[in-house]
Amino acid sequence: MKSVDEILEIYTARKQGHSGVKARMRTLRDHYNGDVIIPLPEIDTAEPAAVANLLAQGLDQTAMRISSLTPDILCPPEDPTSERSRKYAQKRRKASFGWWQFSKMDVQLGKRSRHLIGYAQNIVQIRWNKETGCPMWVVRDPLTGYPANTRGMDDMTPSDVVFGFERTLGWVHLKYPTAAKRFAGASRDDPVDRHQTLELVEYVDHKEQVLIAVSNPEAGFETSSTAFELDRIPVLIDRCPVTVGQRISLDDSRGQFDGMLGMYQQQAKLMALEVIAVQKGIFPDTWMVSNPGDTGKIITEANGLVGTVGSIKGGTLVDMQVQPGFMTNPAIDRLERAQRLDAGIPAEFGGESGTNMRTARRGGQVLSALVDFNVAEQQEVLSHQMTEELKIAIAMAKAYAGDVPKSFYVNTGKTTGKVDYVPNKHFTTDDCTVSYSQVGSDVNALVIAGGQRVQLGTLAKRDFMEIDPMVKDAERTADAIVAEQLEDGLLSGLQQQAATGQLPPVDLAKITKMVRDDKESLADAVTKVSDERQAATQDAQGGPAGVPPEPGVGAEALSGAAPAQPSVSELLGAL
Repeated sequence: MKSVDEILEIYTARKQGHSGVKARMRTLRDHYNGDVIIPLPEIDTAEPAAVANLLAQGLDQTAMRISSLTPDILCPPEDPTSERSRKYAQKRRKASFGWWQFSKMDVQLGKRSRHLIGYAQNIVQIRWNKETGCPMWVVRDPLTGYPANTRGMDDMTPSDVVFGFERTLGWVHLKYPTAAKRFAGASRDDPVDRHQTLELVEYVDHKEQVLIAVSNPEAGFETSSTAFELDRIPVLIDRCPVTVGQRISLDDSRGQFDGMLGMYQQQAKLMALEVIAVQKGIFPDTWMVSNPGDTGKIITEANGLVGTVGSIKGGTLVDMQVQPGFMTNPAIDRLERAQRLDAGIPAEFGGESGTNMRTARRGGQVLSALVDFNVAEQQEVLSHQMTEELKIAIAMAKAYAGDVPKSFYVNTGKTTGKVDYVPNKHFTTDDCTVSYSQVGSDVNALVIAGGQRVQLGTLAKRDFMEIDPMVKDAERTADAIVAEQLEDGLLSGLQQQAATGQLPPVDLAKITKMVRDDKESLADAVTKVSDERQAATQDAQGGPAGVPPEPGVGAEALSGAAPAQPSVSELLGAL
């Protein structure tokens, strides 16, 4: 167990060591939010950026493409030849999707994708939710997280992580009323004290989770007199329940849009200066120029609003026109192009198309070359990170609710239905894999590419159902398609028999009424009417039950037997 002083010492050291990385993250966040002010010292003013925020556009578009597909979970059975082992594997897969559903993973993927490509890092913590009785995924802000050094880019499970964030004293009173009273002068009824800002330090490792409140963050952590422990919870899984995914780079973490920030500021500054020059052209500065050998003097200042006519003596009023430089607009456009090239932001992200694009195929090739490989790489990072998270969640479910049965309904893009499981019984292994069906593709490209492969004969329809985001259960959908095709064939056969007179009108009316009143399905209605006709025929002939009826009574039409021979009057009528 680490003391409060030891945890604060670790936090201080990591905060100083990560200061450069966190400063870069904060700068990118300010540019994304549009909080950057362009200083113009030569005119003693400041202007907000008045150019398109390509950073926000590129970050959002790329992140939405990454998160448009929900990855699949593969839980292989321990013994593929055992029916029981296969059923347990299905339960593990469905339960895992249920945990994602409780954590709203489809929404979290958008946040995680933005952190990964913007901050070059995304941090996720797995917690145990007592209300749902399931593991819960929590996306943490990389600006507040200080993980321990990992062994490399492929190591996504640090030994410990320290988080530093701010909360008000009122929040601490609400969550931890007993511990909050230890702060000097803190009163629950005092609105001033309740709005006082505290810095909370959260330490997580493989043994415990500790939360510390510091009353005066600016004073430093030389002493723990102003720091108090709010909560200490043991971690029962013997591993740190936090994963850290990093964007792949040469050495240090680097976001996709770090290189365009200077160009964005330069473009915004040029745009602000051009606007100022245009304003001065509309409202020019007026100067009085004295005549040669004379001293100019303004006798009366003009005011057109009140009708005052101005007059001067010994000089001339001259308007000084200011025109923007002829290279200003080309320089602004050049900076915009440089930003697009550096950060990989195509014009299609803004709903535009390049002027040299003549066909949709060529436009798709250019967009694919610029976006698909980046999307594929980030999806690979997310899939490996989510695999580690799922193993942590399995260990947490077995540690916190090992023999407690759990039941809930799953309705996700990959599976649907009810699942009943006991962690210690059904999670006999944590062998699982999270993967994307086709990395580098968004939801639209995936459906088009899959449909083309089905038409080419290189992909089975059943395999395409498993990757189609609209198909929630491939097995149930395949059975439903077969049943619909058979029902269409049954309906066509009934229509043909009714048109040729092989199906008696009375039987057709009974079938129609049953289906229309939602009493029976089409197949059940046909079977029921056939059984009723067969029973009535047997009663009329006095034969035993189960003996097939003689031809010509209508039942053979429903069962598919040959029709009865026509009589002489019927033949004459046909002639």
